[in-house]
Amino acid sequence: MKKAILLGVTALCMAGCSSSSKEDAIQRLPSDQVSVFTSSDKQLENAYNWAKKMALSYAHDHSDPVGYWYEAALPQREAFCMRDVSHQSVGAQILGLTAHNKNMFTRFVENISEEKDWCTYWEINRYNKPAPADYTNDKEFWYNLNANFDVMQACLKMYQWTGDAGYLTDPLFTNFYEKSVNEYVHRWALEPEKIMDRPPYMNQPEDFNPNNNFHTCRGLPSYVENFRGLTVGVDLLATMYAGFNAYAEMAGLTGDDVKMTKGRIQAEAYREILENRWWNPDSSFYQTFWTEDQKFHRGEGVPFILWFDASENPDRIRASVKDILSREWNVENMSAFPALFYRLGYDDEAYYFLVNLPHMNRSEYPEVSYGIIEGAVCGAMGVKPLASESSIATCSRLTGDSQKAEIKNLPVFDGYITVKHGGRTRTDIENNTSKELTWKVAFMGDYSQIKVNGKVYAPTLLKDIRGNVISEVCVPLPAHSELSAEVLTNSN
Repeated sequence: MKKAILLGVTALCMAGCSSSSKEDAIQRLPSDQVSVFTSSDKQLENAYNWAKKMALSYAHDHSDPVGYWYEAALPQREAFCMRDVSHQSVGAQILGLTAHNKNMFTRFVENISEEKDWCTYWEINRYNKPAPADYTNDKEFWYNLNANFDVMQACLKMYQWTGDAGYLTDPLFTNFYEKSVNEYVHRWALEPEKIMDRPPYMNQPEDFNPNNNFHTCRGLPSYVENFRGLTVGVDLLATMYAGFNAYAEMAGLTGDDVKMTKGRIQAEAYREILENRWWNPDSSFYQTFWTEDQKFHRGEGVPFILWFDASENPDRIRASVKDILSREWNVENMSAFPALFYRLGYDDEAYYFLVNLPHMNRSEYPEVSYGIIEGAVCGAMGVKPLASESSIATCSRLTGDSQKAEIKNLPVFDGYITVKHGGRTRTDIENNTSKELTWKVAFMGDYSQIKVNGKVYAPTLLKDIRGNVISEVCVPLPAHSELSAEVLTNSN
């Protein structure tokens, strides 16, 4: 556990401090050299390049009062909201916007307060003020209750990508986590034993006006904002599951086993509610809304169950994918589909959204471009860094063995990696960080042998939710080194 923290401190210093005296310092690259993607599949390459250009056009330097930031809200609002930053942060990290993510999450966590009933500012503008479109004063503002837990799971992801221990130990961040899983949960009646019986409006002023959005939307129990009488959304349950899981994992990484256990128990309690009460066995789908009249209704929300891994039942997950694919969605939801469907093993569906999102209605919404970036790198290229394990995972999910793709100078930990796939049977990796890593190199298919730089390994066989077999080996990847891996077949 101590090792993970030390790795993060090193990465934080190298990213933010002068490192000219360090022999192993990693040179920072200009933005046009960061995460350069090329592919023989020009549809895929063009989608990525469109998204990169669009996403970087929304990024701003530190000249504004708020500091480094990128747009993560309705275009032209010059602001960033908790939900969108949480969902855009991986794409932003891929593009080298590490300082932007850290600054924006800092702005959220530093503004939590009892006066706002342990909410923070839902949306912050470039002037470092709560956006006027969402805030009048501490008693009248817009807020979705998912937000605190969404930020928590995103902060854990940022630690795993960067190794920045501040996400785990900075008092501003730990105060936000503690207040969110304790006082915030209590103030808004979100405990597992209370959540299904909570009223639609809570913590309201004496002059409560049902026609005032800053009264009725101060504590929305869902990201769905237009369903009257809603007391719990399935997306809130899923986000709380993810938030408490993140809390538990971060506690474990800092050596606090008591909080780790508490977080895991609470997370499982929300999962049990989801599985025992929200699943409709007759129709094979999850309900999405629970209302003040104690009835279920159907609407948006199912993608969040899968995005946050709130269900571990393979049959229900597959049924939920079928449910999602049978409906039309807004672009905010679809921006997550490439990364989500690749992770679950639905490669064709993921690819469809990845290459078509740039041409869809409202594709200029910032979340779209950042989602495409994440979908290409984490999905099609299968890259997943884990600072807690000092590991980097890769798995090609390209459309065929004739396709090739490379992501060059991808920012991870205190430096960069480059990953190149030759179809689905060969991967090359270059480690330009200061650390020896474990390379979890995987290939789609059932193979008995994988060769890495001439040495043959017997892989571990895994399966994704769809039942696709994946062959994986773990090998050391020294700092400033290159390795090549390929599957061995009868023809090799």
